[in-house]
Amino acid sequence: MTPPPLSVVIATTHAWPEIRGTLDSLLDQARAAGAEVIVVDGDGHGLPEPPALAEIVRLREPGSSVFRLRALGLARARGDVVAVTEDHCRVGPGWCAGIIEAHRRHPWAGVIGGTVENGATGNLVDWAHFLVSNGPFMAPVRGGERRRVSGQANLSYKRRALPRDVPARGVMEMLYTRQLRAAGERLLVDDGLVVEHVQSLGFAGACASNYHNGRSIAGFRLSHMSPAERLARLAGVAILPPYMLARTLGAVATKSRGLRHGLASLPYICMFLCCHAAGEAVGYVAGAGASPARLD
Repeated sequence: MTPPPLSVVIATTHAWPEIRGTLDSLLDQARAAGAEVIVVDGDGHGLPEPPALAEIVRLREPGSSVFRLRALGLARARGDVVAVTEDHCRVGPGWCAGIIEAHRRHPWAGVIGGTVENGATGNLVDWAHFLVSNGPFMAPVRGGERRRVSGQANLSYKRRALPRDVPARGVMEMLYTRQLRAAGERLLVDDGLVVEHVQSLGFAGACASNYHNGRSIAGFRLSHMSPAERLARLAGVAILPPYMLARTLGAVATKSRGLRHGLASLPYICMFLCCHAAGEAVGYVAGAGASPARLD
């Protein structure tokens, strides 16, 4: 069977209709582009029962983390190119066709990222949460070869760049992309590939999310670290909040919207970065624990 030009993998850990907005933005253009859509359901009820969405490839592994779920989707995907996005995102018009064309035009790029815009703009807490995780990737972004690209909200791989197996804990895209670059794969940013990130967690939810993200990152890193590296990382946690603050504000300094909202939400950004640092510290001591399963 001829493989599709594109597979799109979406993990969800929530019951239907959490993912509906993502699918509403995706399915028509995926159909037009001949793309395969794979939903990996960690809730067990993430999609309505067939035949309502019979065209979607559905995988189930209730209770698994989004990292494990997306890795299962990557392993199942048949496309020459495989893209990932999230169940709280909305892909822009022409996203599927644009990914296929971007990979055709740039055969040397194993990984292609794009632009991520904030779709939760109702308050400063939501802006702070968005800027910490996706601020560097909001428009305008410079296209072309880069050392860093957007994460799992808007990311695609050529088949040669996919993981060769499915690790039990899954794949953390940020760290995996760094591993690919270290192994010689080249990264590209295409600013015409746009995804809207729509996530409003509230103050307590955003604090928890940043903590669990930090602990998950540390837990994923541990398998590649010597005891000395682990101690060095733990010692460096103390300077992590100011370092991340400078990086976040530096990344949005040339973006008028981002800088304006970044300065207005600065107390929240500082709090979320401290939560992230606390999570990393716990992770280097005790491992990831249940944190990966508590992220969306």
